[in-house]
Amino acid sequence: MKTKLSFFTLLLSIALLTACSNSDGNLIDTGSLTEGSWVSYDGNTVENEEMRSTDHIDYDPAKTYEVNRSSYVSYYNGEEFIETIQYSDEPPMTLDTVDEADSIVISFNQYNEDTITLTEAE
Repeated sequence: MKTKLSFFTLLLSIALLTACSNSDGNLIDTGSLTEGSWVSYDGNTVENEEMRSTDHIDYDPAKTYEVNRSSYVSYYNGEEFIETIQYSDEPPMTLDTVDEADSIVISFNQYNEDTITLTEAE
């Protein structure tokens, strides 16, 4: 009986975690953010305690992406920095297509951490 209860609890926990993570198609993993820095226009990491940055997110230039909060999007080809573009218009904002990029890093203010989303546009 105890084994069945533990197994059920484990299954319930996994189901709950799965339902809570990325259920809205958000490509930003807020659980693995770098706190206290952002990627500047020249590709350098700049310390700023109010900023957050994502890990590298896979990017396909054939797809269209949208971000819903003001942010800096840094484009990379492998580990090679290409450029950073600031997005601060009315949301959702469509990211520019950068053909040579294969990943992006999103930097944003800490106050947007609970609400920022990056999604593939439909």
